Amino acid sequence: MVSRSLGWAIASTYLDEWKKHDGQGTSYRVDEDASIHEHLFQLAFRARLRKQAEDLQRDDRDPAVDSERPLVEPPTRDDGSALSGAVIVIDSIGNGSTSQGKRVAGEFASLLNRPLPLSWVPDLADVRSVLVEEFPYAEALVNKVLNPLAGRRHVWIHPTIFVGPPGCGKSRFVRRLSEELRVPYEMISCGGMSDSAIGGASRRWTSGEPSIPVMAVRRHECAGPIIILDEVEKVATSRHNGNAHDVLLGLLEGETARRWHDPYIEAECNLGFVMWLMTANAVEPIPAVLRDRCRVLRFPLPGPEHVSALAPRILEGLYLEAGHDPRWAAPLDPVELEVLASAWSGGSIRSLKRFLEGLLEAREQERSRQ
Repeated sequence: MVSRSLGWAIASTYLDEWKKHDGQGTSYRVDEDASIHEHLFQLAFRARLRKQAEDLQRDDRDPAVDSERPLVEPPTRDDGSALSGAVIVIDSIGNGSTSQGKRVAGEFASLLNRPLPLSWVPDLADVRSVLVEEFPYAEALVNKVLNPLAGRRHVWIHPTIFVGPPGCGKSRFVRRLSEELRVPYEMISCGGMSDSAIGGASRRWTSGEPSIPVMAVRRHECAGPIIILDEVEKVATSRHNGNAHDVLLGLLEGETARRWHDPYIEAECNLGFVMWLMTANAVEPIPAVLRDRCRVLRFPLPGPEHVSALAPRILEGLYLEAGHDPRWAAPLDPVELEVLASAWSGGSIRSLKRFLEGLLEAREQERSRQ
C-alpha cells in the first residue's frame, strides 16, 4: 500500500516525464502492472539528478570571486562524476602487470574505480557563529572565507594563504574552519621541508610513497580533503632533492590537479577537489608564481578589547594541558579580566597565555595562604 501510494504521488508530479519516455497517450493501470511504481521512482530520481546538474553548472559558471585577485576556478565536471556528490580519484594503476604494480594495486584496491564522497556544505550561519565567537577579532575574515560557499552544494575553498605575525591564531583558525565545515584535513608543518616529498616519490625507490594529497584521500576516503600547510614560507629553497613550492604549482592549478600523475601510482589521479589552505608569517619569501595561484588574506591581530572572549578559552586549554577537567576552572572575574587587559597590549595570543599562566599561579598561591 505504501509503495502504491508513493507511486501515485510521484505519478502526479512526473506524469509528463513518464509520457516522454513511454510515448504520448500511453495508458496504464496500476492494478495490472505493479512495476510501474519502480519505473516512476526511477524517473523521479533522474529528474532530480538533472536538476542537481543544472544547479552545479550554475555554481561553476558564476563562482564567488574575491575582490583582491582572480581565483582558481572550482573543479569542472568533465565526466559528470561529481554530480552525485562523489568522485573517482584513482581509476587505474600504472604498470599493473609488474610485481611492484601488483603490490600498489593491492594497496589501493579499496579506492580503485570507487567514487569517493565530497563534503556537503553545512549550515554556514552556525559555522560563522562558532568561528566569530572563537575569533571575534577576525569577523570580517570569517565572512570573506565563508561567503563564496553560499549556494554551493559541496565545500570548495580556493587555495588560500593566511598571512599574519606569529601568535595571531591563524593556524588554529584554519584548523577550526576545517572542523566546523566537517571536512577531513591534514596539517603539515613546512618548517625545514627541504625536498619534494609533498608530490610523492617513485615506487622504484625503497622510499617510494604516494603524494600527500593521495595519502590524505586514502586515509579519509574523501575526494576533497583539506591540506593545511603551516608556515609555508619556511620551505627550504634548495632544489637538490626537489622543492615543495615547485610541486605545489601543479597541485594548485586546477587543470593539472585533475590529471595529476602520481609517481607512486604511475597513473593520473583526480586531485582537483583537494583544497589547499596555507599559513605564513610573511608573504615575501613565497615565490610570486605560487602566490599568483592563491588568494592571500591578511589575518588580523587581536587587541585588549578581545580579552574577555579569548581568555576563557585559553584558560580551558591550560586546564586540559594539566590533565584536568576544564569545568574545574573558576571563571575569570571582572577584576582579573581588567588586569589582563591592562597587562596585555594585544598581538600574540601566546603572550596572553603566559599572562594567564601567571594569573593561575597567583591563584594557587593565594589559595595556599588561605
